Amino acid sequence: MNQREIKHVQEVIGVETDGFWGPISTTAAQKHLRDMMPANRFPTQREVRKNNSIFGRNGEKGVHIPPMKKITLPFTLHLYGKEADEVKEIPCHEKCADAMLAVFQRLAEVYPTTEERKAAGILNYYGVYNPRSIRNGTIWSMHAYAIAIDLDANRNKNRSHWPLLSKMPIEVMECFAQEGFLAAGAFWNRDAMHFQATSM
Repeated sequence: MNQREIKHVQEVIGVETDGFWGPISTTAAQKHLRDMMPANRFPTQREVRKNNSIFGRNGEKGVHIPPMKKITLPFTLHLYGKEADEVKEIPCHEKCADAMLAVFQRLAEVYPTTEERKAAGILNYYGVYNPRSIRNGTIWSMHAYAIAIDLDANRNKNRSHWPLLSKMPIEVMECFAQEGFLAAGAFWNRDAMHFQATSM
């Protein structure tokens, strides 16, 4: 984000709008989103990885697929940002499907036009279910449970700092937080494309 965009985030989260991001802004962003998250809607990431949460066990190629449900989106996404590859439905874990749909309904209200959605990056879809471990690791990704979604990965790259090197709008994070999803960019300061149905 540029300095003007950072000032906007700071204004939203209620800290000094100086355009410089540091620990005070980070803490305020996390509190801002945490205060919006419904209490105990979803288990923690640690609880999910024990394979005995409401989400059950992780998916594993050729072994197990989590119980899935398709949701019909209120607007069309584009797979990997390619306009020719339209996505009108997405499958996710049945235990977070209603919340995922509610997120997209909120996004449709916050960004009512196609141009606004393009500018926010929310039309660029990079998937939900992927039975794999975390990148460069051995523990299971939340994608393996079909409870995580990636959006606009080109402008919010893996391990790129949010908001200094990423573009995910705070308003998108708010829509996810209000339905119980953790925004990686705000809580990990990186991977701003990633949202998952876990609490802290």
